Amino acid sequence: MSARLALILIAASALLIPAFAGPFWVFVAIEVVVFALYAVTFNLLFGFGGMLPFGHAAFFGLGAYAVAVLVKKAAWHPLLALGAAPFVCAAAAAFVALFCVRLTGIYLGMLSFSFQMLLYTVIFKWYSLTGGDDGLSGLGIPGLLGTPAALYYLSLAVVTVSLLFLWRLAHSPFGKALQAAKSNAQKSAAIGINVALHRGITFVVAGAFAGLAGALFALANQSVFPGWLNWTASAVPIVMTVLGGMHSFVGPIIGSAVYVVLQTVLTGYTEYWALILGALVIGIVMLMPEGIMGYFRG
Repeated sequence: MSARLALILIAASALLIPAFAGPFWVFVAIEVVVFALYAVTFNLLFGFGGMLPFGHAAFFGLGAYAVAVLVKKAAWHPLLALGAAPFVCAAAAAFVALFCVRLTGIYLGMLSFSFQMLLYTVIFKWYSLTGGDDGLSGLGIPGLLGTPAALYYLSLAVVTVSLLFLWRLAHSPFGKALQAAKSNAQKSAAIGINVALHRGITFVVAGAFAGLAGALFALANQSVFPGWLNWTASAVPIVMTVLGGMHSFVGPIIGSAVYVVLQTVLTGYTEYWALILGALVIGIVMLMPEGIMGYFRG
């Protein structure tokens, strides 16, 4: 089967999901689509840029809260708030990038994680704006766009366009320069590549699209909670990326689908789903060190 035919079959299957699945599985499909974008933004930093931010969940959660605050406190239409969320997250990512992009390894990871926990604390404590530990609810889109099928097609359309943009960016001369800086920053700087600028732009783009994913997830859930920014939330895109394969653009998309479906199925059978899911993920990673995509390519 050619790659083009496979993509056509996947696209056709995605379009037909609401016609054959109930509301619950339509929501699961929305979650897969949204987390696919979230995981790809993380892999843009990690797999392509060589940066490992432990605080990437900050932008996912900030995008969700940007939508929630604009809808509940400023009375914006949810779709208008959805369009504003990536710009809020891009501005936040630009600020964080000023401190992080010149660092590498564990130093970059821990500093980004510190910003995430700072943002989590502000959201958790600012009851008048964010609702504190109760979060914010009632974010549904009015009219026909608020139905599960409409939300799914909205998420699918937004994520598809976003992934096409990110794919072009990753495979453009900019993306090649970013990968060169990942391989050897000193040699890249010697031949004229501005390593800090490339990493900074990538940080902003990844933060903006992670915020867009969070905004879509908030509208699908019709609510948002501070736990989306807690320290455990940052593990989700890392697991998805490693599971699918960080050396491939498509890998995190597959990893997100496997992770979400496994989690959904296991929670329906046992309260110890996290233990079983962790064991399954460890087993898959041990059998496929390069991820699912790396295994099939090999």
